[in-house]
Amino acid sequence: MGFTVHLPTLLLLSVAINLLIGGLLWAIFRLRSRQHCFRLWALACMAFAVGTLFAGTRAFIDTPWITVFLAHLFLGLSPLLVLAGLQRFSGSASRKTRRSRHALRLSAACYLLILLLTFQGDPLNARLLTALFSAAIFIFAVYTLSKLDTTPSLPVRILKVLFTMHGVLMMSQALVIGMDWLGLNQANTGFVLQLILVNHILLATATTLALPLLAFTHSEQRLRVMAERDGLTGLYNRRSLFREGIRAFDQATQSQTQLAVLMLDLDHFKQVNDRWGHAAGDDALRLVARTLKNELRDDDIIGRVGGEEFAMVLRITGDDDVRIITRRLLDTIATNGQEIDGLPLYISASIGGVEKAGHHKTFADMMIEADAALYNAKDKGRNRAEFGRLTPETSVS
Repeated sequence: MGFTVHLPTLLLLSVAINLLIGGLLWAIFRLRSRQHCFRLWALACMAFAVGTLFAGTRAFIDTPWITVFLAHLFLGLSPLLVLAGLQRFSGSASRKTRRSRHALRLSAACYLLILLLTFQGDPLNARLLTALFSAAIFIFAVYTLSKLDTTPSLPVRILKVLFTMHGVLMMSQALVIGMDWLGLNQANTGFVLQLILVNHILLATATTLALPLLAFTHSEQRLRVMAERDGLTGLYNRRSLFREGIRAFDQATQSQTQLAVLMLDLDHFKQVNDRWGHAAGDDALRLVARTLKNELRDDDIIGRVGGEEFAMVLRITGDDDVRIITRRLLDTIATNGQEIDGLPLYISASIGGVEKAGHHKTFADMMIEADAALYNAKDKGRNRAEFGRLTPETSVS
């Protein structure tokens, strides 16, 4: 039992789907603060639909300039617009990005020029050029996706697979056309090219559905980061730190492992803002955030819980000495904070800490005790650490 596909029906269905998706992407572009990647992807869908429609009219009219030249002009333009949309999605107004845009415009001009020079009314000439050009574009699109730092990564992996299949398909088409020119497999060329065309249409439609998925999941991740992170330092905000701290407290309780909470507050920080301005104060906060991230471990939880107040949840072991950790933090902050961007700020900090004990029923109990120890450190002269129930040696000066 053979498998046959009614090609005109498939072409019309592909045109309808791509026009529908293109219209949807254009509406999203209008609604999402004119995010230009959606406009370019919408134009890519429409270009593919128009090119497919022109190619399909070959059964009704004998005008090669429409059925061949214009068809392949739009079909070649479609992957180029997809790549341009990816670069708009991933890039900014940097010099490198501007060079990439100029390169895309030059590629489009070269493709048009070569198509004009090689066009002789023979659809195989145009097919060969479009196949080679599209394969190159899809290969570069895979490279562009590999440079994307976005989570979740599933949409990126899906697009990589689709673009790779596109590239392989276009190279296969170029190979079949080359073999036909050499007089090989002439009897099977039409069937093979039709099979490639069917798969190309299906892949193009799948790609147009995957592109919005990439943008929407990336936007959702950005919103999640904005909701969980402090905008100035990139650390957890107060709500997120409490959420992660409660989770770490529960895990430590179940596994009977150790946990420590540190509260850190910058000394005389109001004087920094009053004397040097809030921009200098922001630089100081960012420096402290970098110091905490550099000095602590990746699995430690760090957050900015107030204006100049930070909190840390440390998963410690028997080999860890909280006093040594806090002393290192204080020394590093005092050393790095002497001068920031040429300004003699002389930043220092005070720390209050506590280790998890039996009387701590909740994570909030540890935070309250660490906060009391912090105020104790402030009262005893600042630039020091004080602790709750840690060991008989209760202070580091």
